[in-house]
Amino acid sequence: MITNSKEFLNEQYGDSARLDIRIALHDLYSTSNLDWHEWVFDNIKFEEQSSIIEFGCGSGALWAKNKNKIKSGWDIILTDMSEGMLERALESIGEIQNINYQATDIQSTDFADSQFDIAIANHMLYHVPNINTALFEIKRIVKPNGTFYTSTNGLSHLKEIYEFVAEFDSSIPFSKPLNSSYFGLENGEQQLRNFFKDVSLLRFESNLKVTNVRDLADYMFTIGTDLKEALIKNGSFNEFIDFLEGKKNNQGYLHITKDTGIFVCSN
Repeated sequence: MITNSKEFLNEQYGDSARLDIRIALHDLYSTSNLDWHEWVFDNIKFEEQSSIIEFGCGSGALWAKNKNKIKSGWDIILTDMSEGMLERALESIGEIQNINYQATDIQSTDFADSQFDIAIANHMLYHVPNINTALFEIKRIVKPNGTFYTSTNGLSHLKEIYEFVAEFDSSIPFSKPLNSSYFGLENGEQQLRNFFKDVSLLRFESNLKVTNVRDLADYMFTIGTDLKEALIKNGSFNEFIDFLEGKKNNQGYLHITKDTGIFVCSN
């Protein structure tokens, strides 16, 4: 599944509905005591005075979930390609004087050279048509002593959900998105080192224990395939839900692998 086309991005991220469902699954069933967005935030080295930009801020979860940690000395710009996402971010974060919102393409910005102390791109570089162009732009606008943080997934991330569908009915169109092939934990460092001298990877230690299979199914239906339509057309929707129920282990949950982390880049 191609994940960096305009058609895909408009379908998936025109508003926050699908993203909200995905975040909810991880919030409900993560095996980690730490929330992902809190973990990311706590691994960013903010100063008392910092100029900060996030690309692809989505629904603003990184800031909404860490609202009490935002300092008055920070100058924050949250960007996204989608006006709908920016509206959702403002709604979830609320009015904060030192946070501004801007519709921006990471591949071409109007920001000044060396403008930001910190740049952030969480789970979005794999959606960019030309990652090298984006990284060149980030390198340009981050100060020489600044830091770029970018998170992504590994190839094994959520692998079970694709295995489930293939086992249930291999004729149903449900292929794994190519996100990690474009920019993932396995190949991200190599791409980043073309622009940044120091690159390190922090892995988030967590999996999912899903007890309500309808929540998992709803997540699967957001991925942008014809899965739900195919199940309804085949008259096998309820059968698929029962199939997922049958895949639970003796402890009454489905184990879903998570493979995600954040690259920390500087010069």
